[in-house]
Amino acid sequence: MSRVKTVQKYIRTTLKLQLKDKPGELLAAIKPISESGANIITISHQRDEDDPGSDLIVDIVISHQEAILPKLLDALRANGIMISRVGIERLMCTKTFILIGHILHTDLTDTINRIDKKDITEVTELHMIMPTMDEPSTAKLTIKAVTEAEMDNAIEQLEAIAAEKQLMIVDELGGRL
Repeated sequence: MSRVKTVQKYIRTTLKLQLKDKPGELLAAIKPISESGANIITISHQRDEDDPGSDLIVDIVISHQEAILPKLLDALRANGIMISRVGIERLMCTKTFILIGHILHTDLTDTINRIDKKDITEVTELHMIMPTMDEPSTAKLTIKAVTEAEMDNAIEQLEAIAAEKQLMIVDELGGRL
């Protein structure tokens, strides 16, 4: 009997927290994050210098396994941390490509639809330059994916589409997380 291997999905979450402006409050927020196994990417805070004693607004960006988020939020609340916003980004791998060819004439919608897989891989940006109807267009296309393996699949799909539609992929820009 074969076992199905579950792949843990990593997501990036931005937490906007309101903390009392007193010693130990930031530690009360960071400790549950650390104990959850999440990786802190950035921390920034804003103090209202005109209103001493007001709450601090702290933005913390973390990378973590998707499954831990509910328990992490509960742990923060249990520490008396007020969470004013949770922003989740599931598509962590980003690549940008330059395409040259008759992009519109070869059905741009079809190209994008063949790459997009909801919440797995998506074309998130497209910038085009079209000199004239008869000349090739240039497009900067950004793809985001949940994992490097899914990005590899999207790249293979893009290469197949480019070969089929006689589009040239000039460059691959950007990196993976």
